[in-house]
Amino acid sequence: MIKKKDNAIDTIIGKDTVVTGNINLIGNILVYGKINGDITTKGTITLATTAQIHGQLTGEDLNIGGTVEGNVKALGKLILGEKAALNGDIKAAQIVIEDGAHFEGSCGMNIEKTSK
Repeated sequence: MIKKKDNAIDTIIGKDTVVTGNINLIGNILVYGKINGDITTKGTITLATTAQIHGQLTGEDLNIGGTVEGNVKALGKLILGEKAALNGDIKAAQIVIEDGAHFEGSCGMNIEKTSK
């Protein structure tokens, strides 16, 4: 039986919210605000264009639309949107960098998807 991906958002960090410290969760997170710390989840991390992250990101899939200062790791797909800015290293099974995205760092692709 094929398991369908859960697209429900479990946690939302608002545009005017600043979080200092690490965030660990199991589900999906959507960030509009600023986080000074790492985000680790077994779900999807989505960053809006207003998001600013100073820390590491680790998740199943990463959709980056904002600014990240730190390394990122996606067990599945990483998407850098057209307004994204990433200053850090990438490790992902699949990588999509849209026209207009800014990326400075090194990039490594996992041959096998290591989740599940």
